Amino acid sequence: MRKFADIFKDKDFLWGAGTAAYQCEGAWNEDQKGLGEWDYFNHNSKLNINHTDGDVASDFYHRYREYIDLLAEGHQNTIRFSISWARILPKGTGQVNQKGIDFYNRVIDYAIEKNLEPNISLFHYDLPYELAVDGGWLNRKIVDYFANYAKICFENFGDRVKIWATINEPRYYSYCVNVVGNYPPNRHLDFQSYFQYQYNLMLASAKAIKIYHDLGLDGIIGVVHDNGNVELAPETKNKKNVQLIGDFFYNRQILCPALLGKMPEETDEVLAAFNCLLYREKDDKELLAAGKADYLGLNLYNRQYLTDGTKDVTKVFHNNQGSRSKAKEGIQIHNLFKSAFDPKVKRNQWGREELPRVMYTALCEVQRKYQPKLIMITENGHGGYEQADETGFVNDEQRIKLTAEFLKYLLKAKSEGVKVHGYYHWSAMDLYSWINGYEKRYGLIRVDFAHQLALTPKKSYYWYRDFIDQYFSGSLKND
Repeated sequence: MRKFADIFKDKDFLWGAGTAAYQCEGAWNEDQKGLGEWDYFNHNSKLNINHTDGDVASDFYHRYREYIDLLAEGHQNTIRFSISWARILPKGTGQVNQKGIDFYNRVIDYAIEKNLEPNISLFHYDLPYELAVDGGWLNRKIVDYFANYAKICFENFGDRVKIWATINEPRYYSYCVNVVGNYPPNRHLDFQSYFQYQYNLMLASAKAIKIYHDLGLDGIIGVVHDNGNVELAPETKNKKNVQLIGDFFYNRQILCPALLGKMPEETDEVLAAFNCLLYREKDDKELLAAGKADYLGLNLYNRQYLTDGTKDVTKVFHNNQGSRSKAKEGIQIHNLFKSAFDPKVKRNQWGREELPRVMYTALCEVQRKYQPKLIMITENGHGGYEQADETGFVNDEQRIKLTAEFLKYLLKAKSEGVKVHGYYHWSAMDLYSWINGYEKRYGLIRVDFAHQLALTPKKSYYWYRDFIDQYFSGSLKND
């Protein structure tokens, strides 16, 4: 019988790559899968600006063996993926779809057969449509709906799956849904919903974690947060206040419940500054305290570089059109704070900073403030436009260069005592990149979406394989 303790028995680190159900599976209406919120959005909304969908995506549903084989051949020892809630419970609640259970059992069993440790997220943005119609994450009932769904997954897969995450990026998910307005149901600059969404997500996470622990399963369960440590521009005047509000806005509403089992002490102060409130119930404190995470997953790409707010109107900056737009990623919030833009730091074609040393500063800050028992980098990578040669091969030197820098800083943090013991490159293969569609590619494996989804490992795939080998052989040079 496999045990969690065996994972790290003969190694101190997990090296793998990540995917997410809607982004890679396809088979959107096969084998009695229910309609998802993204299915409905992409089929019906004019806000689907790149006119793409995940109906076929990377076809992981039918070709999971090919993908898992390639990851194993790349000497990876773990795979991160998510379960589609609507594939397990087509209406979000009620009748279980056995064909969905059977699919994930096949994926789990084959990954284990290939010595890839499954790391499963229960929720990665794709809410069943019926629950979205019922108010989604603003409906308090969803806490129980999610807990019931989680229990079904634990009971069916928990004998073999030793690493779980409840929610992927509750903060960023809420940000895109309620502030940017580019994810369904596309609310814009709705800070009341932004904070309430996160609160309900963390209650649901805590309830699922408690159920997992009560079942006495052998394994660990955590939350995945899109950490961007807050750094202040030198010209910032009201530094204490900007740091307080900015860190709550970007990090602490997730990290405090996840790792400390309680809301941040500054919650009411920050909510008042936004003229917002949280709808809470009397037993919530006990629920959060009973649902602390065993580990923290961090999706790390960038920092949050801030300065004082101004009297300028509140505005959010986001780029889902790549080189067709000059927008830089950021926000300005009237009188509270705004994004600062450092001219010395390069940005990618979607307006986000490329600054690998934030891997070190973020890891050290999380370890110092929250003392997690274990951290895994559950996402990190580089998205860009790519051109393949006549054989389908991609020479993605920029991805290799950036990933190497990020990993240098990860290993530096680890050498200084940060309890980081896993890294998942985003992503395993090219996939549907939400509103960005298919032009923005993250994969180690190229998927030729125009020609029968032919698969070709990129140069970064081989580089990553060799990096893993060097790590375990002790020959890795960390200059």
